[in-house]
Amino acid sequence: MEVLLKKRPKKYLLDYLAQSSQKVSEEISRVERLYEELLRKGESNAFLKALVEKIASELTIPDPPLPPESEALPQRLEEYERGLRSLEEVLTQTLSFLERVEKVLPEADRAVERVESYVKLVSPLNPTMASEAAKAAARVRRFQELLLKEPKMSTLADLERGLEELDRVERALRAEYEKALGFILRDLQATREVARRAVAAAVLQEKSVLEREIENLNRLEQELVELKVNPQPLDTQKFYAELRRIKSTAEEVLNKNLAPSEAKVLESVLWLASSSDNKVFEFSDFVELVARRGEVGTSEALSALYRLSKSGAVKVVVRVLG
Repeated sequence: MEVLLKKRPKKYLLDYLAQSSQKVSEEISRVERLYEELLRKGESNAFLKALVEKIASELTIPDPPLPPESEALPQRLEEYERGLRSLEEVLTQTLSFLERVEKVLPEADRAVERVESYVKLVSPLNPTMASEAAKAAARVRRFQELLLKEPKMSTLADLERGLEELDRVERALRAEYEKALGFILRDLQATREVARRAVAAAVLQEKSVLEREIENLNRLEQELVELKVNPQPLDTQKFYAELRRIKSTAEEVLNKNLAPSEAKVLESVLWLASSSDNKVFEFSDFVELVARRGEVGTSEALSALYRLSKSGAVKVVVRVLG
């Protein structure tokens, strides 16, 4: 290249230098714009400030070469242009990297906070699950800190994978919390059914007591609905203790106002209702099941069913098929 240039007219050399200088000038402008954009990232985002300063200190725009021999300048300029192109590529990749970091860091903060909140809620319900979730959140915290100290693509990839894991962990924690709510709600509905049947068998004074207990059940149900919408620490023992108390009150009224055979038949019907999931029985099979479960004769079971149905303590629906 150098030998060929020596044989060229000086005007060609000047034209060549002018063209090369123009290319270099344009490349410097592009690099400077990227460099300024890089610095602005640190000014506009507190998450990235230290990271940008560290990267910027390692990526500096070199001074253009000024060799004493003018004939060597074109080759030096070509080499300089290649260096600028390489720097342009590094800056472009770095900006892409920082944009990913800029997006993932606040997302990771929010995800860790949500998981840590659920860990507190689920810890009394499922300590093992809560412990594993806390470890997953701690791993993401470590990746965040490491990324700010060592801005590497591999560390960013680790953080992004950790964030995906936290999303799965959060869904599992929420499902565990809602499962606990569901168990309580199922017991509540069963207790309400016992209380409703007790109201049907109760005398006037007992009815008012039971109706207040049903209002208490409605209040507890509303609490459960609100906890599902806005999760808060769940005192399962408080709920279960209150349900046991209400159920005990209702059963006491039932036992006091029902004959022994009626109480046994009622218990059998309630057991069938909770375990058969709306199953349709042949009438004779149903009576025999109730009698066997309640340890009474079929005639006595049939008579008790009539009295319980008449009073409203149970609801037995018969479908006649031709």
